[in-house]
Amino acid sequence: MKQLRRTKAVRQASTVALGIAALVIAALVFILTSIATGPTKSPKFVLTSDTGFSITSTISSSPTRQIAALLYPGVQRYLWYTAHNPMKVPITVTSMSVADVTSPAGCPTSNLDYSSTTFSGPLVVPASGTNAVSVPISLIDTGTNQDSCENTTFSFDYEGTATYSEVYETTTVVTSSEDQSGLTYTAKVTASAATGQDPVPSSPTGTVTFTEGANTICASVPLTSTGTTTSTATCGPITGEHTITATYTNTDANFDSSGTGS
Repeated sequence: MKQLRRTKAVRQASTVALGIAALVIAALVFILTSIATGPTKSPKFVLTSDTGFSITSTISSSPTRQIAALLYPGVQRYLWYTAHNPMKVPITVTSMSVADVTSPAGCPTSNLDYSSTTFSGPLVVPASGTNAVSVPISLIDTGTNQDSCENTTFSFDYEGTATYSEVYETTTVVTSSEDQSGLTYTAKVTASAATGQDPVPSSPTGTVTFTEGANTICASVPLTSTGTTTSTATCGPITGEHTITATYTNTDANFDSSGTGS
């Protein structure tokens, strides 16, 4: 099954200090108006119009490590974007860039070389975690006195995009039927959408393992779609009375795993 993904592009202003003796610290919120859910029985994490992942940035002297440094004319520096993901599922940042710059009085934008500050992903940010990437930035050595740029502030407009996978809750129910050969157990896995979440795109995919206590009766039985939001897997026939537990394991990251007994 093709993994469902949500993408949102945003543009928002931020003011950052980029003077000769200034350390850059900028924050920007990227809005993702959709819903993501955590594992079964965990609280849902809902993104609304005023929440999202955030980005901070610092100036470093290294492209591979965040070593705090000051901008200085003619010396290469690196702008580090750090993406902070408060969601319960991973996100993939696909782009981050400086879209527009408003320069301070006495220090024209032409003194700042931000031509390489566009980042093209992917940058995977783990659930409730962070990840960082660097891009070149510098003050140009104009060959003239640049004291007017010291401790000044540029206003930046950032643009960026990110994607993440919707995760849908599931429930698993086990029923049994009997014929001359014995009992056949059927696990029905049903997916559901949370309030505000997009409709379930397809029936659950993955496998079901049937167990009795510590004994595995049928291992990793592939699910078969039986409806828009349902799939089933069967085990049997087997003889005698049994207390069967079915555990559903998702394989494409679009559905939560679940389990129940019968």
